[in-house]
Amino acid sequence: MNTAILHYSAPPVVGGVEAVISAHAEVFQRNGYPVTVVAGRGDPSALPAGAGWIHIPEMDSQHPEILKMSAELDAGRVPDGFQDLVSQLAATLSRELRPFHSVIVHNIFSKHFNLPLTAALARLLENGQLRNPIAWCHDFTWSSPHSRDA
Repeated sequence: MNTAILHYSAPPVVGGVEAVISAHAEVFQRNGYPVTVVAGRGDPSALPAGAGWIHIPEMDSQHPEILKMSAELDAGRVPDGFQDLVSQLAATLSRELRPFHSVIVHNIFSKHFNLPLTAALARLLENGQLRNPIAWCHDFTWSSPHSRDA
């Protein structure tokens, strides 16, 4: 059973989620379960030995196009190109995640840092294109003092 772990970023990026992802990947690998980290930023050399890596730049919450769209969304406007980016991400994720038995989605459903990515994953869920999805949510925009004003 091959598992994918998704987040905006992965080690060596320093953060709580990145540390959890590293720990999850280590436990999977140590117990003989193949695992691949899928993120917009990170480096495969910082992952536990044997963990796979898929880099999708537009998953990064700090990607220039995502930052630009986030500013528009924060101002209450749906930016031009939003649906096109959602479709592009959905197509890429559908293709890249097809081989995986399970997909663990870290905080993307509960944080607002990359709404095109959230919308793309929601589309894949609605279409039944994510196999055995797990929404791993340990941070929530609505309850995080550091996220409420962002």
